[in-house]
Amino acid sequence: MTPLSLILSDTDDDSADINIKSKKMIKDFLVIDCTGKNNFIALKNDNKFFIKKLQTNLIKNEILVLEIANFIKKYNIDLNSDFSIFVNSGPGSFSGIRISLSVAKGIKLVKKTNIYSYNSFLLNAAPYLHEKKKIISIQKTNHFYYYSTVTFKLYYHFTYPSKIDLNKLQKEDFVFVVPDTIKNDEIIKNINFEKIRIAEFNPKNIDLLIENKLVENKLIKPLYLS
Repeated sequence: MTPLSLILSDTDDDSADINIKSKKMIKDFLVIDCTGKNNFIALKNDNKFFIKKLQTNLIKNEILVLEIANFIKKYNIDLNSDFSIFVNSGPGSFSGIRISLSVAKGIKLVKKTNIYSYNSFLLNAAPYLHEKKKIISIQKTNHFYYYSTVTFKLYYHFTYPSKIDLNKLQKEDFVFVVPDTIKNDEIIKNINFEKIRIAEFNPKNIDLLIENKLVENKLIKPLYLS
């Protein structure tokens, strides 16, 4: 088994955990996404973004630790208390998400980093937040289609995902954000084409979530949808 110590050097002091209160303080971060669709790890450091895709069928705790260790070594980065960690909470592989959270918590424990979560509904909707329109962000699980509603008044509000009912939703004036992987599904073809926005895989959208204060650092847990 690969030890977590490969990532956790002993160069940091024992200062107390930093409570990030301002989005402006989140500059450098590690991203872990093992939801099973586009598994990847990413680093943002000094305004440079590095991404490494992971093989879906290889995600185990020790493999993820090794991948992160090699990744940060490649770019000569030391994970310290100035870094934050972002974990995709779902939907997707329940075991993959739990492994991601476990590794992130291990790093936090030693390096005094902050952990935040986001989800795929948010990540896909991020490029369209500037439109200040009501958004329906759609995701497909193994069995069902789910949606989360985004509304904007003084700030953005996302609803907890629900199973989709297009007959009800199409009566509203929403923009529908649809993953590229399901754009040709029959249920999507029933949506007014002019209302559809195609979401392409782009981890850099996390910056937009930070900018709009849409990342969570409390009660972080897997978003499990059947």
